[in-house]
Amino acid sequence: MAFFDFLHIFTDLFNSISKAWKKLSPEVKDALVHGSGVISIINEHLQDTPEGVFEIIEQKFPKLTKEKLSGALNQVADKLKVAQDTTDADLFTTIKNLQTYFSGLEGKFWEGAASTTSQLLSIAFSPDDTPFAKVALFIEYVYRKKVKKQLEN
Repeated sequence: MAFFDFLHIFTDLFNSISKAWKKLSPEVKDALVHGSGVISIINEHLQDTPEGVFEIIEQKFPKLTKEKLSGALNQVADKLKVAQDTTDADLFTTIKNLQTYFSGLEGKFWEGAASTTSQLLSIAFSPDDTPFAKVALFIEYVYRKKVKKQLEN
């Protein structure tokens, strides 16, 4: 019985987040979905060419421009020190660097790195006044309730 009480906590949490989601601005919603979705696509296509990964991103997120994606991914790769001397790398080099980075991780470390990278990318896409705590709070909800469904289609 205690186990089901414990699970009830997560249901309540997701219900609360679902209500709060409705109050977010469209720009923040897009930033969260794009940040989580792009990292998910990169992680699911580690063996694909960067050009192929970009085509999938373009298909799933048509509102996300190549320039915005490139700038945001470069910021994230630079902050994570994914590769050396790639501050001005082109989009495909950055995607390849992230694929290499994620390929070297497993288990909890992979999950943690994917979550952190999704949060950082969401912040890069968000309006400047968006608090990081807001992104951190919503990222798991967004992935489970918004991104997974969109990527399955």
